[in-house]
Amino acid sequence: MTMMLGEPGLSDSDGTDLLLRGGTLLTLDDEGRVLRSADLLIERGRISCIGAGVEVPQGCRVLDVADHLVLPGLVQGHVHLGQTIFRGLAEGRRLLDWLEERIWPLEAGHDDESAYWCSLLGAAECLLGGTTTIQDIGIGPGARGLMKAFVDSGLRGLAGQCLMDEGSGLPSALAGDTHEVLAACERLGEEFEGAGGGRLDYVLNPRFILSCSDELWRGIGELNAKHGWPIHTHALEQKEESAAVAALKNGRGEIEYFEETGILAADLRIAHGVWLERKHLPRLARARFSVVHCPSSNLKLGSGIADVVGLRAAGITVGLGADGAPCNNDLDALEEIRLAALLQQLRNGPGSLSGLDALRLATSEGARAIGMGDQIGSLEVGKAADILVLSLNRPELWGGESVDLHDLVVYAASRAAVRHVTVGGRLLVEDARLVHLSLEEIRRRASSSLAGVLQRSPVAV
Repeated sequence: MTMMLGEPGLSDSDGTDLLLRGGTLLTLDDEGRVLRSADLLIERGRISCIGAGVEVPQGCRVLDVADHLVLPGLVQGHVHLGQTIFRGLAEGRRLLDWLEERIWPLEAGHDDESAYWCSLLGAAECLLGGTTTIQDIGIGPGARGLMKAFVDSGLRGLAGQCLMDEGSGLPSALAGDTHEVLAACERLGEEFEGAGGGRLDYVLNPRFILSCSDELWRGIGELNAKHGWPIHTHALEQKEESAAVAALKNGRGEIEYFEETGILAADLRIAHGVWLERKHLPRLARARFSVVHCPSSNLKLGSGIADVVGLRAAGITVGLGADGAPCNNDLDALEEIRLAALLQQLRNGPGSLSGLDALRLATSEGARAIGMGDQIGSLEVGKAADILVLSLNRPELWGGESVDLHDLVVYAASRAAVRHVTVGGRLLVEDARLVHLSLEEIRRRASSSLAGVLQRSPVAV
């Protein structure tokens, strides 16, 4: 496999110390503090000082961020980097047909090379849009290429192999022997856990109940108990999906199935949760359980609108994700924040989800949803220096003195305003350009990779 030129092994402590001078800081801390004309000092990959007139340490680089907003890097709790080159190839279908007729056959055509460039393309899109951390659901064939791309991109987060062993319409390349699937998953986790200088953690990714046998779910629970790897899956996305689960599992719904198999006792993160029932919420609020809301995907596939306000009121942590390029069709976290906020005003009434709380879905609360709330998600001394800088010198981001800046970001900001992005203090985007990745090269390699996938795939597109 041809790898990108870059520095994939750098840890957070390897970056140059950096002082962000004179910006307006949206801290997203517990108090939601806004600090104007403030400095933020990054040393050894972490935030070491926040205040006014911070002294510049020797050898520290200074970036003038006056007329800019400085906020935590955005967190996406559900992404399919391995689907990025399938953008536009699965239009006009509901979930189960979308999977069986297009997505699974396309994923079956991946190898490590194609998955690498596909995933690096998605990672570049995330970084240019201000996303610094993702939880990726993975792929089957090509999983090692995806993991290597994750490391090389500079992103922080969690990723792992997508686990499947049976299911209607599942290509043979994806329906592996249960024991072999589990063994490959464990080997991959042992190889990549802590990679990228500690930026990458491993996550268990059973696709969903309809493509995983009872035996596979038992094995996933055992790997969780053995290694402490969290579990990330799709659930309660569409009514047809839930009906199919009930038919397959003797009338049991997804939550009942997770309860009976012991999966709910693990650290479980579900993508979507559109059709969660109120009766389950008290039990879920007591579990290590979170929901990642994917508004664009839910609308495009006709799935519905998750009750984010109701979930949060019940004590359930909610994150945000773009899902994948074939069902969105972009990976823009700022767009997802805006759409999530707008949809809750429609579902629950104006003012039901504040701008601050909407922004938390992709920062402080989003970090908690993927088990990283103590490391990222807010601008606080000691946390990793994963930071997004937005330029205020754009017409859509002009606002009067009394405007709530959280509202301004949620309803007006787009990736066009992204100026700088750091992960662990390393500048990965500077002046709206990727620093250590060649977008031209990635696009060229992604194009040739798609051609190879289509040749190997069992579907004609």
